[in-house]
Amino acid sequence: MRVLGWRPVDRVSWYNAIVFCNRLSILEDLSPAYSINDSTNPDTWGAVPTVSSPNRAAWDAVVMVENSTGYRLPTEAQWEYAAKGGNGTPGNFSYSGSNSPGDVAWYSTNEGGRTRQVGLKEPNGLGLYDMSGNVYEWCWDWWDNYTSDAKTNPSGLASGDYRVLRGGHFRSNTSDLRSVSRYNYVPRAGYNNSSISFGFRLARP
Repeated sequence: MRVLGWRPVDRVSWYNAIVFCNRLSILEDLSPAYSINDSTNPDTWGAVPTVSSPNRAAWDAVVMVENSTGYRLPTEAQWEYAAKGGNGTPGNFSYSGSNSPGDVAWYSTNEGGRTRQVGLKEPNGLGLYDMSGNVYEWCWDWWDNYTSDAKTNPSGLASGDYRVLRGGHFRSNTSDLRSVSRYNYVPRAGYNNSSISFGFRLARP
C-alpha cells in the first residue's frame, strides 16, 4: 500500500480495503459494516491475507452487518450508478462525466507514468472526481459474468474467487475507462507493480 500526498492510495488489496472501512467507522463512532467470525473489530481478524497466505476462507466469508451505519465498498451497481452521475442525462456519457476522456481521466495518453493528484480533472454530474482512470477501484461484489436479462441493483454472487474492479487506471486505454467496463482480480492482491494500481472509494448508507 502506498500513500503519496494528495494522490490516491494504491496497491491496496480488497482485504486491506474492508479493514480500512471498519477502522474508519469505529474512529467516527459508526457501526462497522463488515463482520468476520462474528466480529466487526479488525484487531480480531488476524493478519490481512497476502499472496502467500495459505488460508483465506474466513476473510472470504466476510458478511455485511444488517443496518450498519459505517463505511463500505460500493456494490458494482452502486459504483456504476455513481460513475454515470445518476439518472437521466448525466448517465449518457461514455466516461464518468464526459464523452472526452481527457476531460475527466488520467490514462495512457496523459498520465506521465504515475497516478495524479485527485480532483484535478472535471467532476461528473454528482460532483465525483476520478471515477475514470487514475486507479482501479475495488467493489464489494464477487465477479460473475453478466447475463442478458434486465437487472435492478444486482449484488453479485455469494462467493467466488475474484472481486470486481471498476474505472480503469492511469495506463488504461479509452475502452477500459468506460463507466460500464468491468475487471476482476483475486482479493488478496494489491498488485505490487508500478504499471498498475488498485485503490478504492468509500460509500455510506
